[in-house]
Amino acid sequence: MINLNKEKSINICNKLNGYLANLNVEYVKLHNYHWNVTGQNFFQLHGKLEELYNGISKEVDEIAERILMLGGEPLASMKDYLNTSTLVEVMTGCKDSDNISKDVLNDFEVLLNQVREIVSLAQDNSDEYTVALLGNSIGNYEKNIWMLRAFLKNNCNL
Repeated sequence: MINLNKEKSINICNKLNGYLANLNVEYVKLHNYHWNVTGQNFFQLHGKLEELYNGISKEVDEIAERILMLGGEPLASMKDYLNTSTLVEVMTGCKDSDNISKDVLNDFEVLLNQVREIVSLAQDNSDEYTVALLGNSIGNYEKNIWMLRAFLKNNCNL
């Protein structure tokens, strides 16, 4: 153990595993959308979705390693991810860009709230590394939420 409260660290590991499950579901969803996006915003969204899933891929590894550092065991199967995740999986198929953007926006709002909850627990445990690790995630979610809202904004009155 790394000189943190064991009981609080176990709780943080459980929350991080929930976040890890959501990240993995989101990772697959973003690939699905990337491969199947249609509509007039295809080129913009196709590239953005790739950027987003590449970012999540890096974070998945960091979160799993943090769980191990805290003495926990990261979830590592699709079955566990789907049973634990609070995000909803989407079926394969063509999706229009507005619906994809709205779904990703909703998911990122869920993920942002989840990360903020974990940060609060980590602060209570003097777990500065988890706080710092998730601080970048908060910034990324806030920026992407802002960008997705701007993308979806109706500009017909210009």
